[in-house]
Amino acid sequence: MWRTFCKMSLVVIWVLWLAAMAWFAVGMLRYVLSADATLTPIILTPGQSAHAEVYRIREAPLWMEARFGGPMGRKRPELGDHTARVGTPGFINPGEPVRIRVRDGKGLDVMVAAAPSSGASATHFYRKLWPESHTDGALPEPAPPFPKLAKGTSHLTFTVEEAGPALQGEQIELEISAPIGLKRTAPGWDDVSTFIFWPFIATILSVWALVLAGLTWWYRRRVRRVALKALA
Repeated sequence: MWRTFCKMSLVVIWVLWLAAMAWFAVGMLRYVLSADATLTPIILTPGQSAHAEVYRIREAPLWMEARFGGPMGRKRPELGDHTARVGTPGFINPGEPVRIRVRDGKGLDVMVAAAPSSGASATHFYRKLWPESHTDGALPEPAPPFPKLAKGTSHLTFTVEEAGPALQGEQIELEISAPIGLKRTAPGWDDVSTFIFWPFIATILSVWALVLAGLTWWYRRRVRRVALKALA
């Protein structure tokens, strides 16, 4: 009786582990296809174009950022400052304008404008690119909701429509951000963002497998010992 119970219990637990591993494998594949940003170089001269190919496993928002060169400590006031004006809409220093049209040939046609610089690293300054709307006739402001990238592969074309005099001719990188991340995840993408923590999930599955392997070895050894005693 105990052997039947132990055997069935081990079988059920192994089946559950295999199901968990299948879920993990499928989830990791979807995560790998979704987690990377796409970088595209472009020169800030009106009329200049660049192209990028982006794949999404489902419809996703078009989140974009412009990366400007500059080592840490360098001052670039032409990129603006995210400090807001007091009592009136807009920023104290919105920075030199950057406006880029984004098309995918399937209906997406949107103008994005650079917000003032909101971050920097050791090698870059960052300006988010928002869908453009002119709330005061002059200053581009963010206007969510964001346009959507279609499911599957999108072939994007970026065209520079405007660049301020201090930025003319500068080569930057356009970053199409992933729809998942530690700081921000797009609505409907929570099932994929779970796999940001894949090392912890993998550790749990590994420990589970080791425990199961140990129990299976113990069960088989016990069955052999009982069989040997019966023969004796």
